Amino acid sequence: TLSFISFSAGKLPFSPTVEKFQFGPALMALFVGTALPLILLLIVTLLFGRVYCSFLCPLGIWQDIVIWIADRFKSKKQRRYNYTPPHNTLRYIILAIVAAALIAGISYPFAFLDPYSIFGRIVTSFNPYASFAFWSFVVALAFFLLVTLLSAFRGRLYCNTICPVGSFLGLISSHSMFRLDISDKKCVECSLCGKKCKAQALDCTTRTIDYSRCVMCFDCTTSCRSNAITLKYSWGRNKGKKSPENKNNPESIGRRNLLVGLGTLGLVAASRKWGSKFHADPATDAEGEPMAQFLPPGAFNIEHLKEHCTACHACIAACPSKIIRPSITQHGIDGFLMPLLSFDKGYCHYDCNKCSNVCPNGALLPLSLRDKQSVRIGMVKFVAKNCLVFREDLVCGKCGEVCPTGAIRLQEHKRKPGLFFPVVKSDYCIGCGGCTSVCPAEPLAMEVYPVARQFVLNKVTLSDSL
Repeated sequence: TLSFISFSAGKLPFSPTVEKFQFGPALMALFVGTALPLILLLIVTLLFGRVYCSFLCPLGIWQDIVIWIADRFKSKKQRRYNYTPPHNTLRYIILAIVAAALIAGISYPFAFLDPYSIFGRIVTSFNPYASFAFWSFVVALAFFLLVTLLSAFRGRLYCNTICPVGSFLGLISSHSMFRLDISDKKCVECSLCGKKCKAQALDCTTRTIDYSRCVMCFDCTTSCRSNAITLKYSWGRNKGKKSPENKNNPESIGRRNLLVGLGTLGLVAASRKWGSKFHADPATDAEGEPMAQFLPPGAFNIEHLKEHCTACHACIAACPSKIIRPSITQHGIDGFLMPLLSFDKGYCHYDCNKCSNVCPNGALLPLSLRDKQSVRIGMVKFVAKNCLVFREDLVCGKCGEVCPTGAIRLQEHKRKPGLFFPVVKSDYCIGCGGCTSVCPAEPLAMEVYPVARQFVLNKVTLSDSL
């Protein structure tokens, strides 16, 4: 949570590591060549089941907090959970839609439902230090209420019904190496374990556990007075028990689920480059030219952003000038809530590279401060007729004073000594928006336009201008 609060984002020593080992960022990092975090998450799941959902997922931890608080206001009878059959049709339809979209190179359905990104949008929207966007707040509030209410009254129902990460990890965890096992000899049929199972995955009547829904919270083990539930090695062991989700052959179905899950992940990874052609064409202006939007440094272009961004809003929380805001319609429907730059109330600080360094998904490529200072995200245009120096003979020069790259030089007016007007050298402009933020003219004399593709300016030429 602290990593999303603007005054601490990027400053906590453990924050970048924790963020990169979230499932959503780990999956997106796979598509930019970083496979280690995802591989480790899959190995842990294959060994111990869905421990990620209880110990690493911020939305899962929030649900546990809500459940704990809600139980304080419930009667003893109301605090009991009962086993319910899995909603497999709904959760696997959602997972199939998300997987199909990723195969087609469209990350938005996953970004919208990724638990890490949902939590990030919630925390950022309720953070008083972050930039406020109404529709982003509405979406965050809707998910906050949905997850909180479901947790308060139905435990981990959201994780086992809607969350695509939970559904995918469930395919693997149903065949994990170590699983909770209920001993027929020690069990006294008190049903305390089933009443404590917030995933509603433990069937006391058959003494079986739905491992695709079990989040390994160990509440059942702590509630069992006879120590009948223990963590055991499960590979190669088949006692003939049929788990609730696998009525027929639990071992063969478990293997099939495992292969389906890993095969889907492999297909998604292999098809990303091929699937990028399915992106909708960018919006165009009246002359047929692409309508670019200001993107945070490191985004490269809108196609790269849409393919890798999960709209977690870590960059929004980290930006000290609060110019990174969620897109509503600017990026199109498949870019809803993804970041863009707005220079209405500030500009991109020359000595800051926080946004690209806190991005856990690879949507904003990490930039050193030196590289960031030479990345062009826009271009300035000087409108002389709006300049107060020409229009009203006023002494100004604010744009030249604030320009960090020397792209704006002040030149003395030949006919009016003492008056200095700006001269723009476009080759040196990085489009930081500093000149527009200080320009007192209305309409603005300095207008900055976004570029369709970010690139690094010649550093030697740039240093010569300073």
